[in-house]
Amino acid sequence: MNDSRYRDALDYLYSLTNSGIKLGLENTSKLLQHFGNPQLGTRTIHISGTNGKGSTAAITESILRTTGLKTGLYTSPHLLDFRERIQINRSLIEKDKTTELILKIKEAVEKINVPITFFEFGTVMAFLYFKEQKTDVNILEVGLGGRLDATNLCKAEISIITSISRDHIEYLGKDLKQIAFEKASIIKEGGTVFAHLPDEEIFNVVNSLAESRGASIFRLRNEFEVTQIACSRGSQTFNFYDKRTQFKSLKLALMGQFQAQNAGLAIAACLKFLESSKESEIRKGLETVHWEGRLEVVSDSPTIVLDCAHNVASVRNMTLEVCKNIDFDRCFVILGLMKDKEVDNIIEILSQFGDLFFLIQVNPPRGETTEKLKEKLNKYNKPVQVSISVSDALQAAKELAKPKDLVCITGSIFTVAEAKKCLQ
Repeated sequence: MNDSRYRDALDYLYSLTNSGIKLGLENTSKLLQHFGNPQLGTRTIHISGTNGKGSTAAITESILRTTGLKTGLYTSPHLLDFRERIQINRSLIEKDKTTELILKIKEAVEKINVPITFFEFGTVMAFLYFKEQKTDVNILEVGLGGRLDATNLCKAEISIITSISRDHIEYLGKDLKQIAFEKASIIKEGGTVFAHLPDEEIFNVVNSLAESRGASIFRLRNEFEVTQIACSRGSQTFNFYDKRTQFKSLKLALMGQFQAQNAGLAIAACLKFLESSKESEIRKGLETVHWEGRLEVVSDSPTIVLDCAHNVASVRNMTLEVCKNIDFDRCFVILGLMKDKEVDNIIEILSQFGDLFFLIQVNPPRGETTEKLKEKLNKYNKPVQVSISVSDALQAAKELAKPKDLVCITGSIFTVAEAKKCLQ
C-alpha cells in the first residue's frame, strides 16, 4: 500500500470541504447515475433525526451483523479517521480501497463536470464500496436534514427518526415543524417508519408525511415501548415490548436512558427487517455494540468521560445521565464549542453541572473563541482556566483532580476527537 498516494487522495477529498455544505440532490444524483446507481438494489435502513442517529445506526448494525448478514455502515462525522465513516461488518474501509475509490470518483467528477462537496463525495464512495462488496443490508445515517441530504438517494424500505430538536439552524431553520418535515422526508413510498416523537405537533407533521407516502408509522411509547431497569457506568438493562414481542432484561453496552430509546428504535426496525428473529441474536447484538464518544468512560480515579454532545438537547441529556449514573465529588468540564451552536443555552446548562471549566478553541475559525466562552461563563461565577489545547486542558485537570472527581470532555466531536488522540 502506497501511503503517500493515500495521503494525496485524502488531501484532495478534504480540499472539497472548502466548497462548504450544499443541500440538494442534483449533483450527487448525476454522479451516481454515471456509476449505474450503486445505491439501488441493496436493502437499506435509513436513519434521520437531531440526536442519536449514529448510536441507533451502530445498534441496528450490531443486531443485523449478529444474525449473519453482511452489513454496510455509513455514518458521519468521524472521530479520528475518515475511514470510520464507511465500514463493512464494522471493519473500516481499507486504505488502498479508499485511494482507489477517491481517484475513480475524482475522474468521474472531472469528466461529467459536476461540482461536489466533501459529504456528497463520501456518500458516493460508500455506495460504490457497498455495491462492490455485495453487502446484504446498508445502514445509512443522514448527514444533515434529510430531504436534500445526499444519502436520501437510496431506496430505504425502513426509515428511523430518532429525535427532533434544534441544530444546524442556519440550514434547517428554527421552526421545529419545518425541521421535522426536512428530517421525515427520508420516508419512502410504501415504506415503514419507526420514530421517537413525544411531541404531538411534531408527530402530526411526520405522520401526515408518512400517510401521504403510504408508509406505516410505528411510534416509540405507542406501538412499542422500552423501560429501563438499571443503568451503571458503561451499560444498562431494559425491557422491550410491542404487540407481539416481549424481551426482558436486555443488556446494552451503552449508558443513558436515551440510548435505551435508540435501542428500542433499532430493535423495532430489525424485527420488521428480519420478519423473524431469534431473541438470542438481538441480545448478543445489544451486548456487543460499541459506539465511541457517547457517555464513554475512558479512565478511573479521576473518572474521565467523553461525550460529543453539541446542542441543547444532547447536552441536557448528557448532564442528567452523568449525574444519575456516576458518583463524583467535583466536576471539571473541558469545553470546546462551535460558533454555530446555541452557545448561551449550552453554557447555562453546563454551569449547573461543572465546578471548574477548562476552555479551549477547537477547529478554528469555526470553533468559538475562548474569550467568548469565558465571557459567557463569567455570568455564572464559575472558575475558568483557558488552555491552548485539549491536551493542555487534560493535563491541568488531571493535576488538580482528586481520585473521586470527574473530568468531562464535551461540546463538540472535535473536542472529543482531540481528547481521544491524547488519551491514546
